[in-house]
Amino acid sequence: MLDLVDRAEVRDDAAAWTGRVNTVTARTDRVDVDALLIRPDGCLARALPTGQDLDATTLVRALGWFGQPA
Repeated sequence: MLDLVDRAEVRDDAAAWTGRVNTVTARTDRVDVDALLIRPDGCLARALPTGQDLDATTLVRALGWFGQPA
């Protein structure tokens, strides 16, 4: 999980997958996304557009690509 604007709820929702999903907070010049969930094969599993409310159900569905929560 690449958290581009330091959104705590993004990190909190991904926490159940600790050990399979690393969350990294970074800065970028991109203005169209707040966070990206990147699969190990480099494909994008989920993007959170800038300022959009976090839909935990959709994020959990995308995190399911990594298996069940720990």
